[in-house]
Order: sequence, then structure tokens, then C-alpha cells
Amino acid sequence: MNVMGVIRHAIDLTKNPAGVMSAYRDTDPSFNSLLINYVAVLAAIPFVATLIGDLIIYSYTSADVGIAFGQAIFGFISNLIAVFVVGFVVWKLAPRFGTSTTQIRATRLAAYSFTPFFLVSVINIIPYSPIRALDTLALLYGIYIIYLGLPIMLGTPQSQVITYLVVTFVVVIVVYVVLAVVIGAILLAIFGLALGLAFL
Repeated sequence: MNVMGVIRHAIDLTKNPAGVMSAYRDTDPSFNSLLINYVAVLAAIPFVATLIGDLIIYSYTSADVGIAFGQAIFGFISNLIAVFVVGFVVWKLAPRFGTSTTQIRATRLAAYSFTPFFLVSVINIIPYSPIRALDTLALLYGIYIIYLGLPIMLGTPQSQVITYLVVTFVVVIVVYVVLAVVIGAILLAIFGLALGLAFL
């Protein structure tokens, strides 16, 4: 794993997404390699930046440090899941929009779409900074990367790109809402169980 090579590739992609996707269109890695050697490396940027930023504002008690690490780890795992979910949705919707692709290529496009967000997340090291709003702009730029990548990487007919993109966005939102409800219910059940045991 060449970390600096991954960072350089990510920067090049952010500066020239169409050119990089065209050049690397047919160089699909294995699924594990994509997640470990690309997504996990870049997801480490918001992990470290968020952890440092949170530690700056906490009082350094053991509880505060634990909360900071917990939040950073949760964010890291959430980012990995997000890439997987977007790639899975793109892959499953592909046949409906005249597109024939593999899960690995759809997931690679998803990973590319999150790349600007991962890079910009280095600003999370600055607590309460208004420039953290750049995270949102980076995510919007990621949607633009998907728009460019659908015809380049997946061969989607140009006439289907906008519809494909919109439907993907809607389905991803629905999936996230369902996941949030399920996770919330599980956490609520755990909290209720812990509270009940505390009063025994």
C-alpha cells in the first residue's frame, strides 16, 4: 500500500475527474483492495482530523478522550459504509438505465465521488471553524463526479445520466433513513436495557 500514491491519485482525481476516470477506467482492483488500499486510506483523513479537532476542545478527562475516539471511529466506519451503499445502489440500478457494469466498478465510482470530501475533511482539525462548510461543497462536487463517471466508467447512455443520478440519490437517501431508524431502535433498546439493569 502506497499511501502517498493514493493521496496523489486522489488529488489528481479531484482536479481532473474526467481525465483520471478515463485513464483508469479499466484498471479495476479487487473489492478488498479498493476498500482497504484506497477508501480506508482516504477515510483516515477525516478520522485523524476529527479526532484531533475534538481533543482540542475537550478537557482531556478519560471520558472526554473516550468520546472523541468513539466519534472518530464511528465516523470512519460510517464513511466506509457510505461508499459501499452508494456503490451497491449504483450497481443494482444500472440495468434500468441501459448500463452494464460490475459491483467493483460501481463501488470504485462511489469511492471516487467521496474523494473530495475525504480530502477536504482535513479542515476538521480546526474546531468550530466556519470553513467546515466546505465538507458540504465537497459532497456536491462528488455528485458531479458521479455525473461525469456514469458514462465514462459505466458506459451509461448520455440520455440516461441525469435520471440515473437522481434516482440513485433518492434511493441512497431512503436507505440512509432506514438505516438510521434501525440503528436508532437498536441503540434505544440497548440504552433501555442498560437503564433497566442499573435499577435492579
